[in-house]
Amino acid sequence: MKIKSKIYIHPLYYIIWLIAFLTGHFKAFTIYTIIIIVHELGHILAGFVLKWPIAKITLYPFGALTTFDHKLNSSNLEEFFVLIYGPLFQILFYKLYPTPYHYFILLFNLLPIYPLDGSKLLFLCLNKVSSYYTSYIIIYFVSYLTIFILMMLDVNFLNYLVLLYLIYDVFTYLKKLPSIMLKFYFERYKDSPHYPHQHLIKGLKMKKMFKEKNNYFLISDSYYSETEVLRHFFN
Repeated sequence: MKIKSKIYIHPLYYIIWLIAFLTGHFKAFTIYTIIIIVHELGHILAGFVLKWPIAKITLYPFGALTTFDHKLNSSNLEEFFVLIYGPLFQILFYKLYPTPYHYFILLFNLLPIYPLDGSKLLFLCLNKVSSYYTSYIIIYFVSYLTIFILMMLDVNFLNYLVLLYLIYDVFTYLKKLPSIMLKFYFERYKDSPHYPHQHLIKGLKMKKMFKEKNNYFLISDSYYSETEVLRHFFN
């Protein structure tokens, strides 16, 4: 019952469902939905193993999204573990029920568009070479660029409708970036994590903080740990 209360079916799903019903594609849409659910169950199982509480499960016509109430500073390895279990579950399901729809869902889901798995995989890679904030900005830029390229292709009405929603979704999430960064900073301040690698930031530029590195700040010829900087920031 707890999980059931957290499931949300997006209005766009009902719209696409109705169009599929009226155009004689109801069976195909049903199979497509089942594959999406199986894929998402993989993410949910991985989150359960890591004891990540589920905040919300949203069903879209192009996929599903499970939002976990976990720390933003969770290790990239844990993030990858949750990410990869979706495709793995789908591949196992393909062995039981082989259908061409699997290929489309896997390929579409690997596109670097937020909130698809491809964007999350790219985000994990970017975290290795760029700051947490910069990684988000790159994801948004790449998302818009990918959507624009897809729109230039000969897509049908339903696909075009999905792409328009993704544009809106990326824009909406971009507006939440300040609150995301505030949560990121507060977790670092509260937990004071330690990592084997260091990162030096010249000036008081908190947006240049890396996720899995110990960040140090060089301010007026003096060095400060991120804990000291964040303590000053929150006090």
